[in-house]
Amino acid sequence: MGRSSRKWVLVQLALLSVFFGIAQAAPPAASVVEEKSSYDLAGHVEMLSDPTGLLTVRDAAGRKDWSGPIREPVPNLGFTRAAVWLRFSLANGAAAPRNLYLSFEYPVADSVTLYRAEPQGVFRELHAGDSVPASPDLVPDRHFLFPLTVGPGETAAVYLRVQSTAGMTIPLRLLSDRGLVRKAIRDYTLYGILFGFLVLVLIYFVAVNSCLAGGTCLWFALYSLFYGLHTLVRGGFMRLVMPDALAGVNNLLNLLIIGGLFFTGAKFFRLFLGLKNHARPFDLIMVLFQYLSIPFVLAALFPNPVMPALSLLLLVVNPLVSISLAFYLWRRGVANAGYFACGWIVAHLVSVYDFFRINGALPYTPFGEWPIPFSLLVALLFFSAALMRRNATELLMARIDPLTDLANRRKFDESLEGEWNRCLRQRTPLSLIMADVDHFKAYNDAFGHKAGDQRLRRIADAIRRHTRRAGDLAVRYGGEEFVLLLPNLDAASAFSLAEAIRVSLEQSEQREDQRPGERLTVSFGVATAVPTEGEKPEQLVTDADRAMYEAKRAGRNRTVASACGA
Repeated sequence: MGRSSRKWVLVQLALLSVFFGIAQAAPPAASVVEEKSSYDLAGHVEMLSDPTGLLTVRDAAGRKDWSGPIREPVPNLGFTRAAVWLRFSLANGAAAPRNLYLSFEYPVADSVTLYRAEPQGVFRELHAGDSVPASPDLVPDRHFLFPLTVGPGETAAVYLRVQSTAGMTIPLRLLSDRGLVRKAIRDYTLYGILFGFLVLVLIYFVAVNSCLAGGTCLWFALYSLFYGLHTLVRGGFMRLVMPDALAGVNNLLNLLIIGGLFFTGAKFFRLFLGLKNHARPFDLIMVLFQYLSIPFVLAALFPNPVMPALSLLLLVVNPLVSISLAFYLWRRGVANAGYFACGWIVAHLVSVYDFFRINGALPYTPFGEWPIPFSLLVALLFFSAALMRRNATELLMARIDPLTDLANRRKFDESLEGEWNRCLRQRTPLSLIMADVDHFKAYNDAFGHKAGDQRLRRIADAIRRHTRRAGDLAVRYGGEEFVLLLPNLDAASAFSLAEAIRVSLEQSEQREDQRPGERLTVSFGVATAVPTEGEKPEQLVTDADRAMYEAKRAGRNRTVASACGA
């Protein structure tokens, strides 16, 4: 073989070597872009791990250790300090260019850089990420949206470099203009409804908290606020409102929000379920979990060997223990614990799922971002229902006597003022009956307070049976005293009603098996007035009270009308 022939063979071998090198470095079969809203990249993407994090796009393109085409819809590698490279190509067989958008849908990734291969070996770069300023050409969105235009008959090679300290999850979606509009309408409508509801919840419970003791509503509002902030971060909205100058603090902000979420959640849990009263040992456990959120945030700021253990305790053990405790208290009959447990289990099972997903133990589904906003919605619904039911019960019980189920003194004072003013406007009579059990102290001393309470309940039942008109109010005024507030009832009718109740009680006490001193009677005083300007409703109470004591002085077990009655 002559020198020229050998030289030709060497040139051919060199060209063949270059060809096979390029073939080895080229992306897999191109994804053909057609007239669709979105495109599935599964089977068209290769992956390369860069443990040093120092590879340039040219270095990565020349490597021969790329993986085969990835078949997973959403690759999830768990925690890794390595940078991950992805590559794929897009082929446009149409006669017109296609405008596309690569949507990287994991908003808490620290850094995502897209490289588009251009002629003469040049790469166009676009930067995005939770911890880096975004390139000006990026489309503003809660996800990282990289614009890609593929010319007619062109095959475009695309490289993507990803780094993340929040788990290496890589959800990719390719959208057309139409698909981008649909995605925006869906996302912002659903999140708008969710955050609108959250704002209403916050306003309502902050306002209600000023009317109730204990601070449970305020802690629920704080818990909801941190839950909403966590959803904003995970949904990519926090990054949209943060200026580029503060991009580096997003990871710290996310840690503080998670710590605040678990701190306020544990406090709300303890207050709502009354752990100090119902389960003191469990309250101490929840105190431990509550304050564990502080070292969790501090430890996360610096690499250390205890961080995995703290994360496991706070994000897995804490939710599982508190879920079990919520259902235990529900079974024990703690008021409104059922509503609470339903909201708690959804919110905290999502926390457990998210922990194992971030660590790579569970897959990230194509709808993997939606459990968090869904759990926020469920938590708001069930916790709000539980709190409103409990608040309604507290407000009701604040005006109800727990022994007799009649209205209490507080309810009477409120109603007296209102009925007096109404009768003043209508020029109608307002009657009041005051009743007091005769010799009740002696009865309690002889037969015990339990027996005395039973008799008070029987007297209350008799009074309730005789006050069935709309607007009538039967009240346990205090101790063994009862009051009936009777709007639009004249003096004669009020006296007849009092006498009917007295006779009914007297007859119910006449039994053959009674022991000495067991028979109880009641003395009644009646007062009626047509309210006029300048008079006070308290005078009506004073008149009825005087009439009742006149009945006592006259021998008890009788009804006396006030001399001032109308």
